[in-house]
Amino acid sequence: MRLTVTGLDETEADLAAAITETSDHLATHLLQELRAATPVETGRARDGWHLTEAGIRNDVPYVGRLNAGSSRQAPAGFVEAAIDRALERE
Repeated sequence: MRLTVTGLDETEADLAAAITETSDHLATHLLQELRAATPVETGRARDGWHLTEAGIRNDVPYVGRLNAGSSRQAPAGFVEAAIDRALERE
């Protein structure tokens, strides 16, 4: 028995496009959630969130301390909570 499957190139391209679109939507939602959840005194930490080729990052030196609970404005783990909310939106 011989089986020939056609159209795999188109299917692969469609799948790759769907994965990229889903990834882009998730990154956008996560960026929104992170910015909304980040406590604000000067706005530096909130404005530090950026999309890069490697993903989402924040190079503000104290953002880790904020996520650990150093601010009264946001609970410890606000980054993880923002990730959970972004995943729920998808």
